[in-house]
Amino acid sequence: MSKRASLSIAFDKSPADAVAYFRSKGYQISDEWHDMLLDAHARAFTVARASSMDVLEAIRKKVDAAIAGGLTPKQFRDELTPELQKLGWWGKTKNDQGDDVQLGSPYRLNTIYRTNVQTAYMAGRYRRLLARAKTHPYWQYVAIDDGQTRPEHTRLNGRVFRYDDPIWQTIFPPNGWGCRCRVRALTEAQVKARGLTVEDGSNYVQPFVAEITSRESGEVKNVPHARVNLPDGDVMTPDLGWAYSPGQSTFGTDMAVAQKLGKVEDAELRAETIQALNNSDARHKAFEGWVSRSIERVNRYHTARQANDIEGLRANGPRPQHKTVLSFLDDRINQQLLDQNIDPARVLVLSERALAHAHSEKHLASNTALNLEEYQRLSDWINDQATQVLWEPAKREVLYIVNQGTQSIKVVVRFDNDQDTFINVFKVPSFAIEQGIAGGLYQVWR
Repeated sequence: MSKRASLSIAFDKSPADAVAYFRSKGYQISDEWHDMLLDAHARAFTVARASSMDVLEAIRKKVDAAIAGGLTPKQFRDELTPELQKLGWWGKTKNDQGDDVQLGSPYRLNTIYRTNVQTAYMAGRYRRLLARAKTHPYWQYVAIDDGQTRPEHTRLNGRVFRYDDPIWQTIFPPNGWGCRCRVRALTEAQVKARGLTVEDGSNYVQPFVAEITSRESGEVKNVPHARVNLPDGDVMTPDLGWAYSPGQSTFGTDMAVAQKLGKVEDAELRAETIQALNNSDARHKAFEGWVSRSIERVNRYHTARQANDIEGLRANGPRPQHKTVLSFLDDRINQQLLDQNIDPARVLVLSERALAHAHSEKHLASNTALNLEEYQRLSDWINDQATQVLWEPAKREVLYIVNQGTQSIKVVVRFDNDQDTFINVFKVPSFAIEQGIAGGLYQVWR
């Protein structure tokens, strides 16, 4: 077995979600690691004292390659070191106060490698566990119980909480530098067979403000943190900057909200909540930014293919895997799907795989692909702004139709898989939609 393959196996299953998580991050330059704490780390890639975008990009690309290709720590160091030395980010330098500060070093590269690879893989695992929540709703904390395990992490070993228990927002691994803990998903039958107790951790977490002194300036900074007060009197406190869930911070929050929406019995309250979530300006702006970055990557991939640029193809990926929530599903469509014996997720998920398929070279050549502004409006069209919502019984797909005169935009959604609801989007002649309705191919749902 090759060393490259063994890394992926060690973290359980394909690393696609982990790669997506890492590629979804933006860039952030910081002087010290504690300048980027908690869930901010889940949304931005940062390396302390990397004040040059060239340096940050070189490190990020190599971390990306390590996660996607399974580079070992030694391969990571050997390939990245000469690049950083060429950019002048190596050894020690002086800060503004005249003190020595460490830039690149073998030790620092080891830390960068292990921190980013472990965090990315655990974010990917969070998504996979969440996708199985209907059948495996109980999550068990698993600590590697050996001489290197922190005693505080061992205190959580074996404890079971529901997947939607708020405690996971704080304790989902990793919980510190070098943390090797993980989470196991269990069915109700497995919990009973093993004699496990499902705890309610909603009151275990105690947020507080911690103080940290900057090595660079001597400034005392206040940073948010949290500790877990266990019923037996023990306390578990993640390392500073690690009291968050990397997977939930980037994707799982919406998934958790969607699960809770299904439990709201008041239909009017549920509808108002869904409408408020879907109409949020912040969500729309975030979605527009996600689409812009994704389409830019797809375009770079097309350019690399045309130029036969192997490195460009690898860097931009043939099938991007990062996912975002497009919309929360409204009650009317939800009920109509239930009538078709489909128990849908409460969210519509758009993956970069689907977006890459929609923005394919074939669709571009036939002028059926959308432009950037139209892709950015997908969320609006799903949220009650589509001209029609149709049901195609033969394929068991929901079609959101946006009439633009002689042409219509056709958004195809399938609910067979909670994690991949969005299938495709492209332009078709409007008369084709009208003929489909008249001929019984489509049923009008709205």
